[in-house]
Amino acid sequence: MKYESRAIALSYVKQGESSIIAKIFTEEKGLQSFIIKGVRSKKSKKKLGLFQALVPSIINATYLPKKNLQYLTDINLYNAQRQKGIDMKKNFLSLFVAEVISKILHENEIDIPLFSFIWNLKENLVKSTEVNPNFPLHFLINLSKHMGFYPLYEDGENTYFNLELGEFTNSTQHINYYINQENTHYFKALLKGQEITIPYANRNQLLLDLIEYYKLQHHELKNMTSHLIIESLRT
Repeated sequence: MKYESRAIALSYVKQGESSIIAKIFTEEKGLQSFIIKGVRSKKSKKKLGLFQALVPSIINATYLPKKNLQYLTDINLYNAQRQKGIDMKKNFLSLFVAEVISKILHENEIDIPLFSFIWNLKENLVKSTEVNPNFPLHFLINLSKHMGFYPLYEDGENTYFNLELGEFTNSTQHINYYINQENTHYFKALLKGQEITIPYANRNQLLLDLIEYYKLQHHELKNMTSHLIIESLRT
C-alpha cells in the first residue's frame, strides 16, 4: 500500500557500508522503521540530515503489514519548518523529545493527536527566539495528557506530589516516590502555566522526578541519554 504522509524523524542507526535504519513517526501509519539504502554514500539523492531528531518532512512510502522494515520512496523537508543556521540548544531539546517519543510509541500504532502535538511543538521550537529553560518539563507534563496520566490537580493546595498515584498529598507516610515540598511548589506553577524561574538544581531534579513518574505509570524511559545533555545546559 502506497501512501503520502507528514512525518517526524526520531533516530537512525547505520546499516552496512552506506545504508541506515530510520525510525520515523508518521501521521498516517504511526511509528515506522525504514531501511534507506545508500543514503550515506556521496551520490545519494536523499540527505542524511532529513533523518536527524525531530526533522519534519513529507514522505512517500510503501506500507507492508508483514514487514518489520518499510521502504521509503521519497522524502522532502517540510518547507515551513526550515531553520536558518544551527542552534545547538534547540538541537539538544529536539534530541530529548525524539528519544522520549521513541520509547513510548509502539510500531504501527496510529495516534494523530499525539503526532499533531509533536509537529506543533517542533514548529514552535523552530520559531522561538529564546528557548524556555523549563521546556523539557513542560514537554513531559503536556505529553502525559496524551498518555492518559496527567497529574490530578483537585488537591492542588497539598504539599507533596505523589509520583505513584499522580496526585497531591499532605503526607509522605507510606509513600516511596514523591516530589519534595520545594519542588512541588515549582511543579504546581508549571501545571498552572505560570512563568516561573526554577533554580538549576531544582529543575534538574524535577526532570528526574518526571522521568520516574513515567516509569511508575508504565512508560519507562530507560537508558535515556539526552536528558544528561539537557541537565548540562546551565541557564
